Amino acid sequence: MWQWYAAVAMACFAAMQLLFKQLTRLGMAPVSLLCYVFLIGSAFFLLHLMVLRTTPAPLSGRTAGLLTLTAALGYLGNICAVRALSAAPNAGYSTAIVGLQALLVTLGAIVFFGAAVSAGKLAGVVLCVAGVVLLVI
Repeated sequence: MWQWYAAVAMACFAAMQLLFKQLTRLGMAPVSLLCYVFLIGSAFFLLHLMVLRTTPAPLSGRTAGLLTLTAALGYLGNICAVRALSAAPNAGYSTAIVGLQALLVTLGAIVFFGAAVSAGKLAGVVLCVAGVVLLVI
């Protein structure tokens, strides 16, 4: 089932990247664009919580710290991603480079969470990296 969620996320993020490119071409600054997107997105998340009657998890000091770090990384990563997308001659080039996060996430999951990995799966990651290099050079 996770593969379907990932495929839907991929399609949504691809469409979002193209919309980001168009909005920046229309003169919208990346920071303003992201403010609007996150403001409207927050409303969607709040509605989602209310409809599902989900109780937010209690925050411990550690959880609050991890959430703050996550938000800071999301802030910086999103600003840089939209600026790169805005400046790139083809939106796919910057998106491909950002997509190399799969390499970092795979390695991080192995190191920090003890995720199992096979030689075939590592070869797949290497092929993805090689594909991005060929795309952007």
